[in-house]
Amino acid sequence: MERGWPARGAWVIAATSAEVDWRIAARAIAAAAEVTVAAVVVGGELGADEPVRERLAGLVELGEVDQVGLERARDLVVAAIRAYDLVLVGADTGLLVPIGRDGWTPADLAAEVNAPVVVVTGPGPDAVNHTTLALGALAGHGIIASVVTIGEVDEAALPVAPSGRIPAAPGDFGDAGEWLEPMLRATARPAPAAESAPAEPRRTTSGKRIVLALAAVFVVMVVTVCGLAWFGRGPDDVEYRQTITARTVLPPLPRATVPMPTARRRTAADVCPENGGPGGVTKPDAATTARVNAAWARIEKWLRGHAPASAKALRPGASAAAVDDLQRRMSVAFPADLVASLRRHDGVARGRGFSLPPFYTPDTLTEILADWRVNCGVMATENITWADDAWWHRDFVPFAAAGDGGSLVVDQRDGGHGRVGEFFAEDGTTFERWPGSVAELLELTAGSLETGKPFAGHYRPRVDENGALDWEIS
Repeated sequence: MERGWPARGAWVIAATSAEVDWRIAARAIAAAAEVTVAAVVVGGELGADEPVRERLAGLVELGEVDQVGLERARDLVVAAIRAYDLVLVGADTGLLVPIGRDGWTPADLAAEVNAPVVVVTGPGPDAVNHTTLALGALAGHGIIASVVTIGEVDEAALPVAPSGRIPAAPGDFGDAGEWLEPMLRATARPAPAAESAPAEPRRTTSGKRIVLALAAVFVVMVVTVCGLAWFGRGPDDVEYRQTITARTVLPPLPRATVPMPTARRRTAADVCPENGGPGGVTKPDAATTARVNAAWARIEKWLRGHAPASAKALRPGASAAAVDDLQRRMSVAFPADLVASLRRHDGVARGRGFSLPPFYTPDTLTEILADWRVNCGVMATENITWADDAWWHRDFVPFAAAGDGGSLVVDQRDGGHGRVGEFFAEDGTTFERWPGSVAELLELTAGSLETGKPFAGHYRPRVDENGALDWEIS
C-alpha cells in the first residue's frame, strides 16, 4: 500500500464524463478486495441486475439527495465505515456538480470524510482534458486522487500514470486484481505467526480483520448497533434504503464466539483535534502587514502589466474574523505573515491564474482546512504517530497546492517559526531549499517577476498565450 493512500475507510469513485461508468471500476475494486466491501450510492440507485451487487456485503442508496445536507451525508458514510472495512462512495454526477441541499458536491463529501478519489476515465477525444480538470479540482480541495482507465486510453497524454487499467466491456472480473495497482487492492491483514512472540503491528494497515465464517453474524450485529445512525429521521427527514448480503450462510454460533469490535476506528479529529481549546490566534503587527502588503503590491503590479489573466485570478482578502476562526478550527496559530497574506488575498480563483513558483496555487481558507483534514485523515487511517512528523504534523499549515497533490506548508511546531516547506504524499515534508517564511517567499517571487531571473536558480517566469503566469524550469 503506497503511503498517502488509505488502506481502509471510504474511497470515492467518480467518472470524468457521462460516457464512463463508475460502477465498472467499483466492481473491479470490490472483486480484487480481500476485505468486506460496502457501497454508498449518492443521488441514485443500483439496478436489481447491477453486477456490482454480488460483490458487496452492504449497500446504502441515498436517492433523494437534494433534501440532504452535507453533514447528514457525511454521517451516513461514517456509519458505513464503522461497519465495513472498505466503503465505495459513488455518484452519477460530476465531482463539482451540486447535488445536495445547500449545493454541496461529491468533492465536498470526499473532503468531509477524508476520502481519496478514484477518477475513472475512458477513451475519447476529451478523456485527457476531463481527467486533468478533475485532478486539478481535487487538488484544489486538498484531496488525493488516482486514475483508473477503462478501455483504450492514451496514457502518455494523461497528467499522471494510471493506477488501474480495466479492459473495455469486461465480462469476467476474476482477473481484477491484475488490472489494479497494489494501492487499489484492499488486502486482508496477515495473520500473526503461531507460537511466537507478539509481532509489532503493521503501522500502514488499519481496520479490523473479519473472519469470513462469521461475516454474516457480525454484519447483522453491526447494522443493529448502527441502525439509528442509518435510518434515524432527523431534520433532513429522508428515507435511506439499505441492503445487507452475505455470501456464506452458517448455523447459529454461540454468542461468545461472535467477534465484537474492541476499539473505535481513529478519525482525523482524533489525530488533529478541531476547536481543540483556548489556543490563541495570531494577529500580525503593523510591520509584518506592511512587509507582506509591499511584496504583494510588487507582484500585483507586475501581473497587471504582463499577465492580466493572473491579476484577475487573485481573490479579495479574507476578513480578519474568518482567518481567526480558521486558526481556532484547526487548533493551530498561523504565522503572522501568512495571516497578513490571507487578509490580502484569500487564495486564487480555482483552476487557473496565478501560482507561486514553480506550480503552487495559493489556497483559500476553505482549501487550507480541506488539505489539512485530508492529511490528518491519512495519519489516522494509517496509524501514523508523531515519530513520523517528517511526513506530516498537525501543526503544519498548508497554504498553496500543486495539481499533483503536493502542497506548500508552514511549520508551526515548537521551533518551526513559520518556515516554508514542501509536502508530497510519497516523500513526506522537506524544508530544504525553501525560504524561511511566507513573507520571504513572496519577496523572492516578486524579485523573480521583476528581473526575469529564475526563482531559486531554476524556475523562470513566463506568460502563456492566455495572459497567465507560468513557470518554466531552466
